[in-house]
Amino acid sequence: MTLIKWTPRPVSMFNDMDNMIDSVFNSDWGFPARERTNWSPAVDVMEKDDSYIITADIPGLTKKDVNVNISEDVLSISGDRSHDTDQDSDRYHYRERSHGAFVRSFNLPESVNEKKITANFNDGILTIELPKAEIAEPKARQIKIN
Repeated sequence: MTLIKWTPRPVSMFNDMDNMIDSVFNSDWGFPARERTNWSPAVDVMEKDDSYIITADIPGLTKKDVNVNISEDVLSISGDRSHDTDQDSDRYHYRERSHGAFVRSFNLPESVNEKKITANFNDGILTIELPKAEIAEPKARQIKIN
């Protein structure tokens, strides 16, 4: 059996074009030398009995770099990751880490108590707890007929 070196490649619609360019320039790394400019953090939304939990991975930022706002029943998470200063002598073979501004927005359900929303940022993970409002049970009562 012959072992072949496996080099994983990110899936992209430009793979065919990259293969043509790589065949001409014979890249040592086997990856395209493109830079992504748009990015947004990965987010999970979980529902519990008494609340919703939004968790966002925002590595490389501090809590001062991240904003959480509510306006007209829309929760927005925004921030900006600064770009590493490149020197003229720097030559990247492959860049995958994105930078720049991002915004993620979520429509809040009516069941959220907006006044009790809390947020915590620890080790690059933003956790927002959205407590559900207590639903008033309709009270039953007998109406006397005259």
